[in-house]
Amino acid sequence: MGKHIAAIVLIFLFTTCAWIILGTSIVARSNSADSGLTRGVESNWGSAQQQSPPAAVATWIEPRTERENANGVTTTKVINESVSAPLPIAQSRIRVALDLEQRQKGLLWFATYRVAFHGDYVFQTSTPSDHVTIKLVFPAPDAIYDDLVVRADGKPLPLATENGAVSGVIPHPSGAPIHLEVGYRSQGLGTWNYKFGDNVSQVHDFVMQMTTNFDAIDFPQGGLSPTTKTKSGRGWLLTWKYSNLITGYRIGMVMPEKLQPGPLAGRISFFAPVSLLFFFFLIFIITTLRRIDLH
Repeated sequence: MGKHIAAIVLIFLFTTCAWIILGTSIVARSNSADSGLTRGVESNWGSAQQQSPPAAVATWIEPRTERENANGVTTTKVINESVSAPLPIAQSRIRVALDLEQRQKGLLWFATYRVAFHGDYVFQTSTPSDHVTIKLVFPAPDAIYDDLVVRADGKPLPLATENGAVSGVIPHPSGAPIHLEVGYRSQGLGTWNYKFGDNVSQVHDFVMQMTTNFDAIDFPQGGLSPTTKTKSGRGWLLTWKYSNLITGYRIGMVMPEKLQPGPLAGRISFFAPVSLLFFFFLIFIITTLRRIDLH
């Protein structure tokens, strides 16, 4: 009996080692292919995107008086100094449409998507200003942006492109609010996020409506849940609405992914010894109770 048990244990150990080697090989090859194929998909399609609100900086000339004392004689000189100050966003109305278009490269599936972004912002100008510089940073440096629209007070804004952003200057008197409209169509991979600022930020009169063409919605860690959710066809209509919010979190969406054959096969290989152990245990119990010489 002891030899029989030793033989079963030996067979189980050798089989377990074989399954572990197979599972490790599958996981290593899947991870290697995943890293290489992901870079290829990002270069051809686009990477994960994180949009930030546009920024507006008011600039004006402010006279400054300087006094100089030379040889006991005091002279007064007036210097015109350029002063700048950022303008706060008083209102935000944002619409985002996410269309999932999963693509296969090699043996792996990637959660690629198309995004249509449109935002209406109101900047409050309480400081004196001669002109205002508008800047919009794109959510990803290497991506495609089609149908780009940037309008200030209903007029197209002449733009200059620099370091993954567009900027323009408009003459603007002090006291009058600035209505800014921005929009584009783009495409990305995996996740889409909207970030209020680099640190804890204050947001006034904010409304974002997001539509999806997929049902399995998921939000990233550190992401705000929508205030309302409404089923819409195959997807959802999600709304974030805040009157006066202070937060360091962001708004985001994680695209659903298809089941990958490589990682699935690796998990099956790693858990196969458990099934084999259960099978050997049942066979041993049955043969022992019925006194069957299995060998």
